[in-house]
Amino acid sequence: MKMLFKQTALALAISSIAVVTQAQTDANQPEIETTIQVETAQSMDQTEAVDLAVAEAAELAPVDSGMMLMEQIEKWKQGAGAGLAQRAENGDIFMAEGTSFVKVTPDAADWADHRLLAYKEALMNAQAQFIEFEGISSRAETVSKLFEDKSQMPSFSPEELQSSNKLEEVLNKAVALAGGKLDEQLNELGINPDEFNAAPPAKRARLFENSISEQITTRARASLTGLVPVKTFEANDAEGRHAIAVMVVASDKMRQFIYDMTQSKGDLAPNPKKVGGPSLRERFTENKAALINEFGIRKIYDENGYPVLVSFGQAGTGYNGADFNRKMNARKGAFLYAKADAYANFAYLLNAVGNAESSTSKKSTDVTEGIVQAEKNGVLTSEESRIEMVKSINNEISARASISDLAGTRQLLRWTAKHPQYGNEINGVIYVWHPVSEQNARNMRNFKPKHQAQAKSQERNSKAHSTGTSQSRDLMSADDF
Repeated sequence: MKMLFKQTALALAISSIAVVTQAQTDANQPEIETTIQVETAQSMDQTEAVDLAVAEAAELAPVDSGMMLMEQIEKWKQGAGAGLAQRAENGDIFMAEGTSFVKVTPDAADWADHRLLAYKEALMNAQAQFIEFEGISSRAETVSKLFEDKSQMPSFSPEELQSSNKLEEVLNKAVALAGGKLDEQLNELGINPDEFNAAPPAKRARLFENSISEQITTRARASLTGLVPVKTFEANDAEGRHAIAVMVVASDKMRQFIYDMTQSKGDLAPNPKKVGGPSLRERFTENKAALINEFGIRKIYDENGYPVLVSFGQAGTGYNGADFNRKMNARKGAFLYAKADAYANFAYLLNAVGNAESSTSKKSTDVTEGIVQAEKNGVLTSEESRIEMVKSINNEISARASISDLAGTRQLLRWTAKHPQYGNEINGVIYVWHPVSEQNARNMRNFKPKHQAQAKSQERNSKAHSTGTSQSRDLMSADDF
């Protein structure tokens, strides 16, 4: 976009210089002092012309949030994501991006939920690329047709032309089928339905056709297990129209981890190289507003080097009024939606299957039709030619996931924040799976109480009276918790 501005400004500047040069050539030779003054003024005019051209070009060129998104992704691939991009280029891993846009502007009460679904659509578009990467089935058909038959010109039989009553009866039936709706529309136009005369009957037939058509159908199905959304991007224009992109990565190493995780029942060793750094809570509580940009699920390591799955869920409140009860109820519902979103992320990562099916068709047609129309004084015959392009597309992507008996997930954080640009309230949760948490959850679930022999207490009888204090027994200790 910046390159477009520079090119436009340069072109206008060159045009200005050419005009000035031509004017100098045509003019009479001035005095030396006058020449210096004129050249200085012309130099200033040229500089101002360039500045003005740049300003005008910047004002005229629209800012496209989709283009901004693409530039943002390219910068990431050359910066923080360079390692992943290089490995994907070498074929060591699979990486793809999917994009979408938010269908409403931020002034809509449910904008935050539309934004979340735009992320989901972008994710599915990226998933579709992975599904097709693992294997496709495609079927294509192309048909070229040339047809010409002037004898197909339609005509009315003598009986049809003579039987005007029969034609009127057919037309009256057609009008009657429209019912009261037609009568209402005619009345609105100031036409009496009783005096309405239907258009004279006509027949059409194809006399000539030169067409080519193509239909392509592509199907693919693959496991989405281990496909991780590693990065999300977002851009918006001055009118608040947002575009969202999601970067996904799949690798044999990640799939192996998912298999080990689901089979180990929490018995995973920490990685010594990952020990250190802030705790999970410290990592996500410092800036809650930043959580607005977090979607999906990630695999990270805690401060002890244990692999952890962190799932982000969010939802909009959808209410901007001042009624306290309605706001609290809407917020409560938003947290439930966010929780369901976070749990769904676990299912998509651990056990999911995706389907992608696309069907497209295109047809270019040069056609001539013969038309015959019955008039009161006879029959009017004519031909009508047209060239048309007919296109259709049906693209469907689906992802289905399910998990059972996933122990050890817990809520790490619950947050509420205002969108920094528009003030829309967004509520979110962070759920984590930790191998130690899974072991603890399974131990609690499988707990069986043990029978402990109780020591008999000795009775003491004392008749002496003295001052003192008393307290309950310490029945529980820190080891019990």
